[in-house]
Amino acid sequence: MNLSTFTYSGPEAVEMIKTTFPKTWEKEIADGKIFIKGLMKYYNLSAKEAFERYLKSNGCPANSIATLASLHLMLEQSKTSHEIQKLEEEQLAYGNQLVALEQSTISYEDKKTLRSHYITKQNELQKRINELILQLPVIGSETISVRTDLFG
Repeated sequence: MNLSTFTYSGPEAVEMIKTTFPKTWEKEIADGKIFIKGLMKYYNLSAKEAFERYLKSNGCPANSIATLASLHLMLEQSKTSHEIQKLEEEQLAYGNQLVALEQSTISYEDKKTLRSHYITKQNELQKRINELILQLPVIGSETISVRTDLFG
């Protein structure tokens, strides 16, 4: 079995794993991620190359589907992380423009207009970053209790 003959897409594999293992699908995904990362590190491969290597050596479609689901989520998270990083860099550039603006000698009205523009752009970028963060799948979440009255 290889990647070109594998008939499922990443999102389909995720849904199949959720259906097949309704209570333990997160563990199946986590195990698959660990396995892919191990292959990546051991053989110095990309995530896709590690999955292809796994497919060549594995004859069990069920395990391959779980691993494909893991690969899909890993690639989605990586893609989203890169997009967030680019947006943060743009945000920083607008912040640097704000600092430079305050040190410039242009008129007060021009500063006010530019400041408003830069802040609006930063806010738009932050909104997009927040949307991307909310789209990231949460696997293996835990509830954390915070006590604010610990010493009071």
